[in-house]
Amino acid sequence: MEMRRYHRVLRSVAAPALLLLLLLTLVLPFIQTQMQSAREKAADELPLDGGIVDTPGAENDLRIVDLARFAVSEHKNRTNALLEFEKVVKLKQQVVAGMMYYITIQVNEGGAKKMYEAKVWEQPWMDFKKLMEFRPAEGASASA
Repeated sequence: MEMRRYHRVLRSVAAPALLLLLLLTLVLPFIQTQMQSAREKAADELPLDGGIVDTPGAENDLRIVDLARFAVSEHKNRTNALLEFEKVVKLKQQVVAGMMYYITIQVNEGGAKKMYEAKVWEQPWMDFKKLMEFRPAEGASASA
């Protein structure tokens, strides 16, 4: 009698347990695939550490404008060029030992609007900034 009761209990528990096991066997690979796809998508959307990142909307940031003015001033001191800062057009940045800024700048050069790309390295905690590069922008045209 005791054995029959044991078998009845075992059957009543075994069927749902087997069904659950079967369901997990079918659903688990799908869930893992979905989670892996979500992780890969998130990784694709994040910039790489140390990578150069576009920074839209920072063109009017006063600190960025000051860095752009600094770049124009340093270039003028090095070359005696007749440039006047007008505005920041585009900004990219990169984490280095500090921050490297890639600033596209519109200037007035002898009455003509021209575009330049400046590369400025800054370490604010050291009160350090250096113009690394200043060159005409490739394929960029100034808008009035």
